[in-house]
Amino acid sequence: MLYLTILTLHNLMRWVVLLAGLWALYRAYRGWIGAHPWTSDDRRAGRWFALALSLQLLIGGVFYCLPESVAWLAWTNPETVTREPSLRFFVVEHTVQMFVALSLAHAGSALAQKGRNDIQRHRRAALLFSISLLITFVAIPWPWSPYERPLVRLGWG
Repeated sequence: MLYLTILTLHNLMRWVVLLAGLWALYRAYRGWIGAHPWTSDDRRAGRWFALALSLQLLIGGVFYCLPESVAWLAWTNPETVTREPSLRFFVVEHTVQMFVALSLAHAGSALAQKGRNDIQRHRRAALLFSISLLITFVAIPWPWSPYERPLVRLGWG
């Protein structure tokens, strides 16, 4: 029951991350291309994106600690991870990619604040959020990927 609940939360949180990322990208590119001033709404959009990724990482970390998860199998049988592509994706590749995406989102949020002018702030945010969101898209096990998962999982029992 706990396994399915955490898995469902992790699946649903994906959409929050993607929406927050798209909103942060919109704000950054709008400001950069349109030469708009850097506002608290721009700062807030980046912070929400980084926060959503952080929360997703926390949920994923809890999920990894559950005995029913694929990560638990990997910890008890590590040589299997290198031989089984699905395990390697979820235990190694997905995890590393999401850590990188999270780091870039936080860096984009922080470095945008340190820009010398509004255009530089928006450009920094746009570039780092773009890379972060691209990595996030690649790391998600979409239904059409080899490691398919449902787009929305609503199963609590």
